[in-house]
Amino acid sequence: MILIPLSILIVLAVVYWRTSRFAYESVPYVVVSSDADFEIRDYSALVLADTPMSGGTQNSGSSFRRLFNFIAGANNAKQKIAMTTPVLIDSESSAPRMSFVMPAGIPLAEMQKPTDQSVALREVKSCRYAVLRFAGPISEKIQNEYFLRLTTRMKAKGLEARGVPLYAFYDPPWTPPFLRRNEVLIQIAEKDQKKVQ
Repeated sequence: MILIPLSILIVLAVVYWRTSRFAYESVPYVVVSSDADFEIRDYSALVLADTPMSGGTQNSGSSFRRLFNFIAGANNAKQKIAMTTPVLIDSESSAPRMSFVMPAGIPLAEMQKPTDQSVALREVKSCRYAVLRFAGPISEKIQNEYFLRLTTRMKAKGLEARGVPLYAFYDPPWTPPFLRRNEVLIQIAEKDQKKVQ
């Protein structure tokens, strides 16, 4: 009798592991300094595939599908591209965008081109970011709350934010909220980059 529930539990654990963030390449970074859930990180240049979020940040399903179709073979080479984590949302209020990070080691010039014109490739230069990590469900209210917390922590350290925040989501939607890894990132102004070594 014990073997049946134990077997089910093992199968569920394997399925979760194979479909969770642990099964995918994650964007590398270097932690410059850390204070609990607040970090200063250096990221190398990244290639992103991105697409508009026409209905705003809460209407993300169609944007995700367009990007997923691109890495599943909707490209000029009809080749699959490995999924990575995290999925990024640029929260520019007038034109929010969702992005997938392309696998490391493939320069922009060699990347397969999307067949969907609403998906575009671009390169992001290496940069230093302030990052706040949080778990739980996602909503615009929660994202704004953590962005405010991030900028408050930055001000306390004498760091100026540059540009708009990025939200990073590492887990599939079926992940229990308390296990989810979410982050808000914002670039540190160039004049303040040497304050954190």
